[in-house]
Amino acid sequence: MSIVKKYGIFFLLLAFSSKAFSQVLIEDTTTREPFFKATRFNSKFYVGAEGMGTQILKTQGAMITGFSLNWVINHRFVVTAMYQALSTPTNIQSIVEPGNLPSVRLIHQFGGLGLGYILFDKKLFSFQPELMSGWGGAQYTVSNVTYRSNFGEIIPVVYGIYNATKFFRLGIGLNYRAAVGASLNGLKSADISGISGLVFIRVGTF
Repeated sequence: MSIVKKYGIFFLLLAFSSKAFSQVLIEDTTTREPFFKATRFNSKFYVGAEGMGTQILKTQGAMITGFSLNWVINHRFVVTAMYQALSTPTNIQSIVEPGNLPSVRLIHQFGGLGLGYILFDKKLFSFQPELMSGWGGAQYTVSNVTYRSNFGEIIPVVYGIYNATKFFRLGIGLNYRAAVGASLNGLKSADISGISGLVFIRVGTF
């Protein structure tokens, strides 16, 4: 995938998320009432798990597993705490240790916070744009020596949600992982960044 397409998808998702949040602000301000008015406040919680097929090292594919804790306010606003980890072997030997060494496995993790908004929350199918940011880490080990790099990540994501029951949701999504400041012996931010397609389940109250 060319760099123009990659960053085009990133900015498209980012723009969509910004547009959705702008619409939310317009809708909220037209009521001329405070958002946290006591008679309207509703608080719910759910846990989520997701599996992602992702682009990594620019041209390779891998799997990422994610888990989240989520606070839902007034059935629409979602505050998310997310943890993700690369869950399939990804060989970076040709990048960080070129030569006759055996394969070198990349370990990548992400932890961050997100803010989302659920559209059509009372329908059978809902739509949720979300913007996450947080701290990422990459590391590998060669000859019992571990090399690490920490960096920022920004992840705009869009979810399509099937509201199966009162306490259970599932669906699909699309995101773009933008690493910022990654540098590890030849491994760069562009190698960590990539587009992902995902499936997810959610259990709790909504």
